Amino acid sequence: MMFRRGPENGQRLFVSLIKQMLALDANQRITPSEVLRHPFFNPKSSPCIDMSAERPQNPVVFQHPSNLKCKRSQKINCSFQNSVEFSQQVFIHTSASPSFSSDVLEIVEGSILRNHYKVEAFLGEGGFGIVAKCRDTKTNRAVAIKVNKNDPDILQQAKLEILILEQLRRLDPDAANIVQWNGFFHDGERVCLKFELLDQCLWDYIQDPNNRRLPISEVRPILGQLTNALSHLGSVGIVHADLKPGNIMVVNHYESPVKVRLIDFGLACPASAVMPGDRVGTVGYSAPEVMLGLPYNEASDMWSLELVAVELGTGTAQQFKYETGYESLETRYIKLTRLDDLEQIMMFRRGPEAGQRLFVSLTKEMLALDAHQRITPSQVLRHPFFNPGLSNRFPSINTEKPYRVNLQHGIFHPGQK
Repeated sequence: MMFRRGPENGQRLFVSLIKQMLALDANQRITPSEVLRHPFFNPKSSPCIDMSAERPQNPVVFQHPSNLKCKRSQKINCSFQNSVEFSQQVFIHTSASPSFSSDVLEIVEGSILRNHYKVEAFLGEGGFGIVAKCRDTKTNRAVAIKVNKNDPDILQQAKLEILILEQLRRLDPDAANIVQWNGFFHDGERVCLKFELLDQCLWDYIQDPNNRRLPISEVRPILGQLTNALSHLGSVGIVHADLKPGNIMVVNHYESPVKVRLIDFGLACPASAVMPGDRVGTVGYSAPEVMLGLPYNEASDMWSLELVAVELGTGTAQQFKYETGYESLETRYIKLTRLDDLEQIMMFRRGPEAGQRLFVSLTKEMLALDAHQRITPSQVLRHPFFNPGLSNRFPSINTEKPYRVNLQHGIFHPGQK
């Protein structure tokens, strides 16, 4: 709370109240009448609560550290070796006395950004701001522009994202299956990032009834392209840290097989700059080491990627819930106790297909609980799943050994908030 808003009267009392309201033992949980008598509602009556206690030296944060200072410069320096350099070498122009006052962007269709980007439609929104389809009136080309709110925390995050995107300019977007970034500009005191305009996100793509429970023949190229993207990110030492269907774009959903690109590097970080205790990403897709606040690296992206792949191949429970307000009977009966059960689920939902057993074999290697044992992108692409004809050379592949991981939430959680 202090990290997000600064110190305020009542924060410590609020935490004291929360601890009593969230007691694990229901019999020990505070009652409504006791809540209303708590000192939080009358701070002057709380002499027993020490409000002068020293602030923790290392508060827990959920994204990147925010210790940057604004500079009157538009230079981006991306040569860094460790977390200290990573957090210091980002410079974006702002005014000498920025007025961080706008929680609402006040942008509507028809608004003009930077004098020549006309807003035509809104593609998405989040805590950072909005993503809009814009028309460059100088060239008549359509682009996607991420408009960040004029907020100090969001500005710091935008700086870090720009640094990552500068690093990724070393890669060919087409060869690496990542979105093409075309620089940034200022609209007043707001930082705007400009990207190529793509068709639709993978999450929207799989909402189409025709694209639910994709066959293995369609899962394979999508998984291959995203693995290729992770391989390229690894070549420049970047962890995406928020891989999910909402951060994967379909270039053209009319093409077959579809081409995809990885987007949204707002939580990405150099592997060398990962801070122990950081919890980033989306619940339901984050790797165990991330959820536990342990050190993580590129292997965490591999975990997230395979959950996406399993979601594509089996369908998503919430898809049914969104349509009817209720979970289907089929969904309620799906309980995974081991990864080998995936093959039965895929056969139940689509019937038997070539490659299902190899897919389960690959899944088990991508979802190894120990990140050090998790398969790498290059190993994924050499797996017989991507060349079924090689499967006869791998008689040792065993899909009968139990692997007791409950993936119910990881597979079926939409995570698009």
